[in-house]
Amino acid sequence: MDLDEFLVKNRVDREVWEKSGLSWTVLCDIAKDHDGQLEKLRDTADIFAKTIQRFSGVHSVRWRIKDVDHLLEKIIRKSADGIDKYKNINCENYFKIVTDLVGVRALHLFKSDCFVIDDHLKRTWDFIEKPTAYVRSGDPDSLNEQFEEKGFEVKSHPFGYRSIHYICSTKPLKRDVIVEIQVRTIFEEGWSEIDHRIRYPNFSDNKLVAYFLTIFNRLAGSADEMGSFVQELTEELYDLSRRIDAESKEKEDVLAEMNKLLNELEVARSNDGTAKDKISKLQNEVSKLKDIALGSKAPTVGKKFHNKSLDALWFGDINDAYSVELNNERKKINKVIVKIPKNSSEN
Repeated sequence: MDLDEFLVKNRVDREVWEKSGLSWTVLCDIAKDHDGQLEKLRDTADIFAKTIQRFSGVHSVRWRIKDVDHLLEKIIRKSADGIDKYKNINCENYFKIVTDLVGVRALHLFKSDCFVIDDHLKRTWDFIEKPTAYVRSGDPDSLNEQFEEKGFEVKSHPFGYRSIHYICSTKPLKRDVIVEIQVRTIFEEGWSEIDHRIRYPNFSDNKLVAYFLTIFNRLAGSADEMGSFVQELTEELYDLSRRIDAESKEKEDVLAEMNKLLNELEVARSNDGTAKDKISKLQNEVSKLKDIALGSKAPTVGKKFHNKSLDALWFGDINDAYSVELNNERKKINKVIVKIPKNSSEN
């Protein structure tokens, strides 16, 4: 393939090529060397993928080796943009300059999983660059602050990509191999794959396509938010169920103690002093039951959900159901109280 064929095939403008200042001969040397390294790079990618797949929080792993045409196109584009490290690129150093010859993607379900995966990655490899967290303009400041606290460089991506990038180096054989690891949710992966497929080949400047890709990006972000919300909701409802069970058990224990005292009271009626003591204990048990039934200890849904801006979910049904349970307990209390003699009548 000659230069003209390459430029047409890869949609590189002649003006961009001239601006790059590159030699076609140098690019052909790079292409030949890279083609000869492909199998070794695949072996490296496979090792990284198998290692990452074992990390908790990882749903699945994908990897790819940059093909020759995309490598040359990137070198031309970066050189034309005036990126310093590309100025003297050649077949002896290109594999140290281009950091994504090997690309590995770790996909996860929930947004918070990225921090679990981050811990695993930091314990497994050393990074040659500070990890970068790409966020979308409008993402919550709290998320950006969390990334910064974890040591990430936070950048707002112009096309709305949300992804975390790590660059690490390994040396399985004589030559150093630089590996780029990307961590993102499954929804972000789906959106970015479609965006990349549509935006770069044909319609990069089409405003209508760009507009709908932006909407698609927001939908992917909303799907991530909903996934995280459902995860938190499930955890909160499980905790709520445990608290309800614990307090139901406490109420049962109190009622059992009350029944025991009532039985003892019937036996002790002939002894005023003993009856008075039993009545006092019984009143204490009734007081405890009132505290529970009247809601002083009633479990409620966690406060974090009251501030959620999701109108589709409402906890009124949960609270109503619990109110019915409390009313039933009040009726039980009233029946018990009727049986309790006044202290004055026992003296």
